[in-house]
Amino acid sequence: MSESISLGMYSLNSELEDAWRVLFLTAGKLAPDLNLPTSVVNSIDMDIVTDASTRLSHICGLPLVSQFHGRLMPLCAPHFDVKGIDGAEYFSYFVVREGSHIQSVKDSKGCVVAVNSIDSNSGMSVFRRELRESCNSQQLEFFYRDIVYSGAHADSVQCLISGEADITSIDAVTYAYLQRINPDLDALLRIIGSSVKMTSPPFVTQINNPLCDPAGFTEILNSALAVVSPKQRELLNIKAFAEVSVQSYMPMLAL
Repeated sequence: MSESISLGMYSLNSELEDAWRVLFLTAGKLAPDLNLPTSVVNSIDMDIVTDASTRLSHICGLPLVSQFHGRLMPLCAPHFDVKGIDGAEYFSYFVVREGSHIQSVKDSKGCVVAVNSIDSNSGMSVFRRELRESCNSQQLEFFYRDIVYSGAHADSVQCLISGEADITSIDAVTYAYLQRINPDLDALLRIIGSSVKMTSPPFVTQINNPLCDPAGFTEILNSALAVVSPKQRELLNIKAFAEVSVQSYMPMLAL
């Protein structure tokens, strides 16, 4: 069975998919002893992530410390070049349509919310925390008239644009990528707030078959980032990679 890398977390179009592939192929060439697979799969399907042939994956931190605790080990996480981000962290924007009456999450009571996934930190958990902090309610099921489960942040954005939903919580990194892909997005949507910051999505390997140690892998990825073309670096929008641990993601369980 051929081994592979699963990198679908931020592969939002063919250009980004290619940029991620180039980064990891470059890392493999810089560190041949690592035996990094050359097959890169654009997927975050959990059956693929946990398959024995998948040596490395990029996943949300919440599943890492919930259903995959003890099965997957984080190696490092990106420090994205996005306003408001300082280090290997990320947050979400609360977004509505341009022209909406909604000025805050509190104003959205009784509306329709779009959620990318029930086990998403950036789309669900930070939203629940915001409801708890600002609205004294953490249950989307009671606060909103209906919940649309879109399957992906990009699809949640489309739910807003089409009028299928009134508000959503979008990972700020994904939103930055989408703004570049679709420059008209700013005229269609409006950011009304942002969530608490958490550690950014990690690259993980299987505990019983680890690719390498976190420090070594972080160094290799940073070396690869330094030698890929300026165009590839601009597409990825990453300043550096930082070593992370399971403990970095434990606060997500509290949300």
